[in-house]
Parts: sequence; C-alpha cells; structure tokens
Amino acid sequence: MVHGMHPTEMPMTSESQDFQTLLAEAGIEFRSLPDFMPCLVRENSVFRYQYAERSPSGDLEVRYRIDSFARLEAERKAANAGMEMLSSVSLDQMHATNFMAMLFNLSGGAFVEPTVLKPETSALLYGADWSALGSIRLANDDFTPDYDSAYVLAIHKDGVADVYVIGLYNGISGEAGRNDEAGRFDKSNLPAVVQSNLAPTLRFT
Repeated sequence: MVHGMHPTEMPMTSESQDFQTLLAEAGIEFRSLPDFMPCLVRENSVFRYQYAERSPSGDLEVRYRIDSFARLEAERKAANAGMEMLSSVSLDQMHATNFMAMLFNLSGGAFVEPTVLKPETSALLYGADWSALGSIRLANDDFTPDYDSAYVLAIHKDGVADVYVIGLYNGISGEAGRNDEAGRFDKSNLPAVVQSNLAPTLRFT
C-alpha cells in the first residue's frame, strides 16, 4: 500500500491522522506487520512519536516517528528568525548525531555501538540514503512502563525526512542484545519475536 494506510486500519486519533499525512508528504510506503494491531500513542516526555502497533501476544510493540524536513525547516525558520547561522545548518547533516542522541536519551547513556548499514543496503531495503540499527535497555518508565528493552532503527532520505522505528520488548535475562566481536550491536542476539519482525515496513518511493 503506497503513501499511507486505509482509514479503517488504525484508530482515528490526531496522531494517527498526522502519521498518514506524513506518509503521503514524504512519499513513504508503509505496511503494518502481520497480525499487529494499532495501539494508542502514549504521551511522554522522552520521545514523541505518531503511530504504534502491537503484536497479538503483546510481547512486541513498534512505534513510528517521521520527521518531515519540510515541516522542520518551516518551524526552524520561524523559531530562528534573525539567527542565520542556526538556520543555515542542513537537516541532511544531522541524522547520525540525532540518532546517537536518541539512543543516549532513551537508555540513559548505556548502549552498544549501533550498526550503520551500507548505502546500497539502505537504498535496497528502505529507498534511503542512510540507515542504522541499535539496541538499548530503556532507562525511563515514562516512555513505556511495560517493556525494558528496545531496538531502534533510523532511516534517512536526503532532502525528505528522517524516520525512526522503535521496537519495544522485554529482554532475555535482562539483556537488550549483546555486542559482536567488534563491539557493535548484533541483531542475532535479539529475542525470536523481535528477529521475526525486523522485515522492512517503510520504504521511500
């Protein structure tokens, strides 16, 4: 399904309506995970997002956020009127820094080095220019009181948008995922329910 979802597939909250609008604005194809059902967006002070869905068993919840550059640029110009230096920093130069800051904030600073996908892999999977995947132990109950771990996927398309996908679950033996021999995040250490639902659900068209 291209550029959005059928209205009956999600509750018509203001957040879900905005998610559909953002999908269309950014030219993103989105498909829900098989058998997952939409769930309410949780207000929190840690990380704003626009849409979420949960597995039938409840052992995996996936939250989505789209940062549209067109919207961010308009907001930044209004906020930084008269501050040309801040307004001149390209949004295309901030995705890696923003991703690391997000991992830090969600984990309280305790996370392993994420895996940055090769440009050709990002293009093949997501129609994107850059993407990265990491795993964390959640440090703030305000974001979710029901899960203790998360994988975080960041996707960047030059001149269009940054997309974040956060999969919430409870880690095996209190672990959120371990390093490989090089010290990077190793997705093979994630729980089976997470590994089976890592297939791409969003793609820039």
